Amino acid sequence: MAKPALSLIVITKDNARTLKRCLDSADFAEEKILVDSGSKDATLAIAREAGCRIVETTDFPGFPAQKQRALEKVTTPWVLALDADEWIEAPLRAEMLAALEAPGEAAGFEMPRLSSFAGRFLRHGDWGRDRVVRLVRRDRAHYGGGWIHDRIHVDGPIRPLQSPLLHEAVFDLEHALWRMNYYSTKTAEERVGRRASLAGALGHGFWTFFRSYVLRGGFRDGSEGFFQAATAGEGSFWRYAKLLQLNRDREKTGR
Repeated sequence: MAKPALSLIVITKDNARTLKRCLDSADFAEEKILVDSGSKDATLAIAREAGCRIVETTDFPGFPAQKQRALEKVTTPWVLALDADEWIEAPLRAEMLAALEAPGEAAGFEMPRLSSFAGRFLRHGDWGRDRVVRLVRRDRAHYGGGWIHDRIHVDGPIRPLQSPLLHEAVFDLEHALWRMNYYSTKTAEERVGRRASLAGALGHGFWTFFRSYVLRGGFRDGSEGFFQAATAGEGSFWRYAKLLQLNRDREKTGR
């Protein structure tokens, strides 16, 4: 059976833990393009074994810019953009192939994303509402956003798919704490100059936890639902606390 005119794109750095599952799940793609920014683990060996076209970069300009680099390497009309910790199972695969056979006027397709926290898929809370665009026409799409938060912009109609994309978002509690610290730092750095206060940091942190755990039913996901809401709330608090400190440092230095 001929493969669809589709390219998979993935950006990586030290993603050996999850990459093989990601690449194997998209084996229906005509080509696989991987842009790597200095992996030291087995990431590149896994990519070669899977038949990827590998592009190595000496810098990392941020997630949107790096994904745009990958997008610009594509030679097929359609693109499947996955993160290295995401993968496709049979129901979504079938939907994607059917969509590619008869896309109509669609310039892209979005799907629900089901993410796991320490081994448990969360179906409620903030994560339970997650939908992502991952399948797009190459000539109708581009990436935008800040250094850390990327979004693929599509010029034209986006149709929904029903089956979920799977995502191993958090491996364990240590990983959750690392993510919280990393993303709060990078987001604060993006927002230097914006208003921040201690009261605002406390308010944002509490609201993020309350919204996910109580209003959106995260409590229904057991202890993992609590851990996710708690680390999200704490991450929101530290984002604004770090922004407050960065603003004060800038005032002191005059830069």
